[in-house]
Amino acid sequence: MKVILLEDIRGLGKRNDVKEVSGGYARNFLLPKKLAEVATGAALKRMAELKSKMDAEHEKLVTKLKAEAEKIKNEKLFFKVKTGEKGEVFGSVTARDIERELAERGIPETEAELKKPLKVLGEHTVEVNLGEGVKVEVSVLLESV
Repeated sequence: MKVILLEDIRGLGKRNDVKEVSGGYARNFLLPKKLAEVATGAALKRMAELKSKMDAEHEKLVTKLKAEAEKIKNEKLFFKVKTGEKGEVFGSVTARDIERELAERGIPETEAELKKPLKVLGEHTVEVNLGEGVKVEVSVLLESV
């Protein structure tokens, strides 16, 4: 029996997948628990329309994220840090600090990829993940107070 999965089911498939399962498994488990619906012609047509709509929305989101990446690619993020008399930095700039600075500039939900916090004065390049596979390198400048 062909069914359309309404939820992700481990070992079977992901939501909106069309799968062939045994009749008993469908009637006794999947259908009563509303984990799947029978793959009728109307249901398959509705699923195809939904999938094309979701693909269009995904493309729109990726385009928007790429535009944001272009916007911040040439910007520099400035951070003032306390330093000692010999130039040693007290504290550091973390990925969270960079993410907050980007959020203040109107770019929420980013993920700065730092292996370790920045503790040296000067300019650093940090890769920022905007989501959906869109990444951009941002220049971060640490200055003494």
